[in-house]
Amino acid sequence: MRIPEETIAKIKDETDITELVASYIKLERRGRNYVGLCPFHDEKTPSFSVSPDKQIAHCFGCKKGGNVFQFLMEIENMSFAEAAAKLGEPLNIKIDTETSSVKESDMTLIRMHDYMTDLYHHLLMNTSEGEKPLQYLLDRGFSTELIRSEKIGFAPNMSYFAKNALLEQGYNEETAYQAGLLSRNEESFSYYDRFVGRIMIPIKNHQGHRVGYTARSIDGSEPKYLNTPETEIFKKRELFFNLNDARKHIRKLDNIILMEGHLDVLKVKMTKVQHIVATMGTELSQENLNLLERLSSNVTIMFDGDSAGQNATLKVGDTLLKRGMNVYVQKIPKKMDPDEYIETYGKEKFEQFIADEQQHYLHFKAEVLRHEAKENDMKFTQNLTLLANDMKYITDSLTAERLVAAISSIFGVDKHALSGQIPAPVRQKSDYAVPGPVEQQLSLRQKKERYVTRIMMTNREFLLEYRETLDENVLTYGPYYDIIRGLCAYFEVHTVFDLSLALNYLDPALTDTLIELDGMSIHEDVSHSEINDYLEDLSGIRNSENEKQELNRRLEIAERENDIELQIKLTQELIELNRIYKM
Repeated sequence: MRIPEETIAKIKDETDITELVASYIKLERRGRNYVGLCPFHDEKTPSFSVSPDKQIAHCFGCKKGGNVFQFLMEIENMSFAEAAAKLGEPLNIKIDTETSSVKESDMTLIRMHDYMTDLYHHLLMNTSEGEKPLQYLLDRGFSTELIRSEKIGFAPNMSYFAKNALLEQGYNEETAYQAGLLSRNEESFSYYDRFVGRIMIPIKNHQGHRVGYTARSIDGSEPKYLNTPETEIFKKRELFFNLNDARKHIRKLDNIILMEGHLDVLKVKMTKVQHIVATMGTELSQENLNLLERLSSNVTIMFDGDSAGQNATLKVGDTLLKRGMNVYVQKIPKKMDPDEYIETYGKEKFEQFIADEQQHYLHFKAEVLRHEAKENDMKFTQNLTLLANDMKYITDSLTAERLVAAISSIFGVDKHALSGQIPAPVRQKSDYAVPGPVEQQLSLRQKKERYVTRIMMTNREFLLEYRETLDENVLTYGPYYDIIRGLCAYFEVHTVFDLSLALNYLDPALTDTLIELDGMSIHEDVSHSEINDYLEDLSGIRNSENEKQELNRRLEIAERENDIELQIKLTQELIELNRIYKM
């Protein structure tokens, strides 16, 4: 069923594209617009621009973007109906849609996870098998409300529980294996449950679909945590645990807290601190790093307080620092993790700790390296030199000044001497003007076609009057012809041109061209006489092309027959033809 035009217009008018885009990437104001790193391709210099006035977003690099519908369709891999339904929800506009934003094979795996999540959760909350793991969670301070909202469950100590449950639902063993829910004996080719006797913590992807689990043993069996293996829907390099829920808080605070443990994140979610995600391992992939850069300028690392957590903090901190990000550390007391901190000191003390004790990463690193050097003079010098070299990644002068004072104090050296050892700053990002559309080298004909298209774009009466004339022989440049056809459909429904709304009638590949046309200035008093002159001229150029082709054909014959006099005559005619029409 087609969504009514008035509903589409209402959703578009009542959805702020700046707020929508800002829920996915960090934006900075540049004049009347906002800019940020494009969420659709990897880049260092932001080229993604958001125009609140026109209600469009557009990348001048990869050309992706559009209005609120097109942006959401692209970033969430949704159909138009699904995007409209999602945008309509906060506006209390209900749109029925049966379409799926995910390919069917992936949706099958997601449905299997949804079914098993409900089943595991039921076992935890309502059966005798779940009493022990439930009590374990309650004893660790997890509330019943959190357990229900996160749908934490329990996989019983049975080898074929999930297998039989999925078979009863009509799924086959191989598909369940591909989903990561079953394991397989490669000798007998028999299938059995991957998760047995474990607390099941569902993992959602960034669109909110359940795609895997972190499974915690409660009987001392190893490994303590068993994750879903890599599957078509569960790719660790693309995921952060809890990002779907944390995203809006991250955008609001322009800060993201990285944690190690998934249970730690769940415990912290019971406090007022909500801008938290967990890594899927201490190695950050290129996809992880790109995502962090788009989400926030500031990343705070809060790993465990043991030596392994300290080493992981140094590794991740160096990586983020060299990417040009502002990196901080929430230094958990030794031999504690965030969960234990909350259990020991309480929620309010933890919230105060987050608010008060954020430390710059290089301050943290300086303390670690000074302790490591002890009384070893050679290591002392090496570590201090290493920190001085790290300072080149600090481009803010005030931050650099404070860090120099802190590091020199920690090492007991003169801050002026330390400053003299710091290399020139490496500027990953600079103040920039977002690049505009690349100026194409258009022929005279294309420039005339562009001008005619621009006139028709904002003048409904002219377009409907000349629509039959504006055929492929007049508009020979494909994008302009396609735009005119789309605008004809648009003006059948709407009386006034709206760039954002008009994009719904065009192929997304034409977005860049339409935006470029919208930026063209034309005088307001365009007349029928002017349009007729352009159309006659374009038709004349078209006719001259035929004449030109005929002259070239005759010139080839004259060259084969070695008729020098005719060659000269035909060449002069071609030169004159090109001069008249400047082809």
